[in-house]
Parts: sequence; structure tokens; C-alpha cells
Amino acid sequence: MKKRKKSVDFSLGKKEKVKVNPKAAGRRIINTVLIVFAAIVLGYGLITFCVQTVYMTGSSMESVISDGDELILNKLAYKASKIRRYDIVAIKKIGSDDYYDIKRVVGLPGDSISVVAGRLVINGKHTNDDLPFSYINTPGVLDETIKLGDEEYFVIGDNTSNSEDSRYINYGNVQKSEIKGKISYRISPKEKRGKID
Repeated sequence: MKKRKKSVDFSLGKKEKVKVNPKAAGRRIINTVLIVFAAIVLGYGLITFCVQTVYMTGSSMESVISDGDELILNKLAYKASKIRRYDIVAIKKIGSDDYYDIKRVVGLPGDSISVVAGRLVINGKHTNDDLPFSYINTPGVLDETIKLGDEEYFVIGDNTSNSEDSRYINYGNVQKSEIKGKISYRISPKEKRGKID
């Protein structure tokens, strides 16, 4: 006699109710909100006090920086060190909104500056010929020697034939408080990505 196989019961039982702990759920929601809030505050802090991306507008810094280049502005650069001659900086002139001018620092506080025969003269010495602005067609205010005051800087665009900068009265010398940081790195275009000197 053949043994009968036991039948298997495939009937579905009632779903067990999952108990939700309201305190634990509340804690999870609060933790999530705190993490999102912390990320927003951290992001805002980084942009406000550390670094941010800026874009070059115009051709005043050709051929070192081109119109539309995406750049990193290091806002901490001058918290620990001094602004140095030939640094490329981002300037926010008093009264401007979100627009940054990008120029090269050529004159430091106390310097005497002029242009003689198309060449920049700083403290009685001609500048190096290997600079992008080795010859200046339009001296502007530098057709006479000017002396910079305390916390005043003189800036020039590398493309001196097409740059509104400290050579012109309507732009003038730049105050230290107007220099918002150093341009340290180019993000795009990709083929030119890298450190900027």
C-alpha cells in the first residue's frame, strides 16, 4: 500500500501588524531635518567664507583667462597671507552687486607707479618683460607717477588694450576691503583646467 503524501497548506495567514514606535519615527524625522539644515549651513559657510566659483566676463584678462572661463575664487587666501604683486584677484567694487572684476595686482601699498615708453615702472624699476602686459599702449593716469596709500592696490587687466582698470579715473585704486580673494584654479574649459599663476 502506497503511503499518502501529507498535503501542504498554502493558505496565506493574516499579515502581522508592524508596530510603529511614534517616538522613534519622530526622532528619525528630526535627525533628517537636522542633517539637511547642517548641510545647508555648511554649504552657505563654504561659499561665504571659503571658496566659490566665478566666471570671467569679457576679454580684459586674455590670454591668461578667457571670457566665460569658470574659476575658483579662494576667499581664505588673504586671511593668512598678504596680497602679493602679480596675484590675480577677484574684486567687488563698492556699490556693485554680485559682479566680480578679475584683474592682476601690480601695485602694493606705498608703491610709486608709472608707465614710461609703454613699460610699467614700479618704484623706479622697469617690470619684467615676460609679463602678459609687458607693453602698455594706454597709460591712463600712469602717464605721471602715482603713489599708493595705505591699503590701496593698483590693478591691471593682462589685455591692457581692452581692460577697464586702475589706469582710469572712474575705476581708480582698489581698497583692500574690495579684494575678495585670489583666483587660484580654472575649472573649465576642461582642456585648460588647472592652477592659475
